[in-house]
Amino acid sequence: MTISDSTVAIIGTGKDFLLAGRDRDATAKVASGLGGHAEVVSVDEAVERAGVLVLAVWLDAFRQLIAQYGERLAGKVIVDPSNPVGPDGDGGYRKVIGEQESSGQILAGLLPAGARLVKAFGTLSAGSLSSAAWREPERAVLFYAADDAAAGDLVADLIRASGYEPVRVGGLDQSIRIEMFGDLHEYGALGRVVTKSEALKAI
Repeated sequence: MTISDSTVAIIGTGKDFLLAGRDRDATAKVASGLGGHAEVVSVDEAVERAGVLVLAVWLDAFRQLIAQYGERLAGKVIVDPSNPVGPDGDGGYRKVIGEQESSGQILAGLLPAGARLVKAFGTLSAGSLSSAAWREPERAVLFYAADDAAAGDLVADLIRASGYEPVRVGGLDQSIRIEMFGDLHEYGALGRVVTKSEALKAI
């Protein structure tokens, strides 16, 4: 199966996409800026219809969605772009979990059997994601981590469809490397957007 065979839902504010959020009006505004390629639906409908769910929400909200939908997530590919951070009170960010903990591994452990989590789309800031897509002659990289090869391949296709080159860093035990402050994150040791040749040297 490829990403073109799947319905993708982005939860948080294809290929045609389902776009879902708690504030339907705000979600509709986002969808209108996507050139008519997104259908606005409720979160319930997104969970029901999509085989691939991109949960573009903060870590606590991600946990709540898993608790709310539980077994309805079985059989789906769950894409986790979350960074386990919060404001530090000085205009920056701090980790909200243990220094050696990964939100990717934590969330994967909360999912029902049959749901497959892939860590992706969280290594670049929103500004960089927008400006670095479809670069020529060599595309910019988005890293991902996956335990399940088929789920990882689906998300790699989604990364390519977004104008980036996918590079797998390993299984979910490597998620911490692509979360904020990790060595492969834009706000970590890597410090910038990279090309595939640069990425392969870094991993």
